[in-house]
Amino acid sequence: MTKRTRVFIGVACGILIIGLGTGLVAAYVGGFQNLVVLGSNGPDELAYVPQDAQMVAYANVRDIMSSELRQKLRDAQPDAPNASENRFLEETGINFEQDIDYVLAASTPGSGDAPGERPLILARGRFDTVRIEGVIQQRGGAAEEYHGTKLLTQPTEQLAVAFVEPDLAAVGSPDAVRRAIDTKAGTTPDVRGNADVMRLLRDVDNGTAWVVARFDAIGPRLSGAVPTQLPPINWVAVTGHIDGGVRGTMHAEARDDASAQNLQDVIRGMMAFARIQAGQHAELAPLVDSLQLSADGKTVTLGFAVPTEVIDMLSARRAAHPGFSAPSAPPSGQQPAPSTPAF
Repeated sequence: MTKRTRVFIGVACGILIIGLGTGLVAAYVGGFQNLVVLGSNGPDELAYVPQDAQMVAYANVRDIMSSELRQKLRDAQPDAPNASENRFLEETGINFEQDIDYVLAASTPGSGDAPGERPLILARGRFDTVRIEGVIQQRGGAAEEYHGTKLLTQPTEQLAVAFVEPDLAAVGSPDAVRRAIDTKAGTTPDVRGNADVMRLLRDVDNGTAWVVARFDAIGPRLSGAVPTQLPPINWVAVTGHIDGGVRGTMHAEARDDASAQNLQDVIRGMMAFARIQAGQHAELAPLVDSLQLSADGKTVTLGFAVPTEVIDMLSARRAAHPGFSAPSAPPSGQQPAPSTPAF
């Protein structure tokens, strides 16, 4: 495999992790996320997202918890406490798996870049606000009023929670939550006025998972020097459909036609290598055969599918691996070491 092919595979995987996981969901749910089919203008929660958003992603937690894929992932893993999910519960009082129906995640320039900073998470669900406020105050938090909305903050962890609607929680850095409140009030324009985001969003919001992002915004989240090894890319958009398997499409909007042609060459190299591997591993043939490459001007599109049988095979191999074992649970009464969740 050439270096450029390895680079592309790394980028594709990284984008899917960021998009389908949306950072927070991947950390606290520990699996793939499922999204509802949306209208052409996206979810109503976009009214809280500032116009200069560099990444917007959406995930329906409730649907994924009942999906066939989620059950397969559960069956492939030994029962063990989810430490990161427990941290989220401890910090916010919100049980991610039981309380949340769906989430919208967004980042703006500077959000989530420095240590302690977190992008904005808008979670729709059912919340025991009295209990949640008590949990936050027990951890050193405080309550304040911001433009008529109660803001619960943990200054030491740069975390804030506000119930901006009875069934909608805004979670993130205090600045991010305050800005969301201002955006909804019309003090600043929201992302629906961002032509680039909305153009791409309309292409992907019919999936069961999607993300739209500036490539230079997600590049630092990818490992090594991956962003510098690819042709110049302005925007990426990923959509996925999740049931017993995963079907998805990745759109990459290159800087110009020449960059788009170079990107196609990288992807073709990856596909050629995958076909060679499939010749040695017949069980991967359905995945390789599903790859479809197309281009329209500066936009390069790659379609893919991970069928149920491929997931079953990977799960069986993982379970049979000699190193496969459940994480050790903490002794009774002992809490996991605190850690900052990956918003």
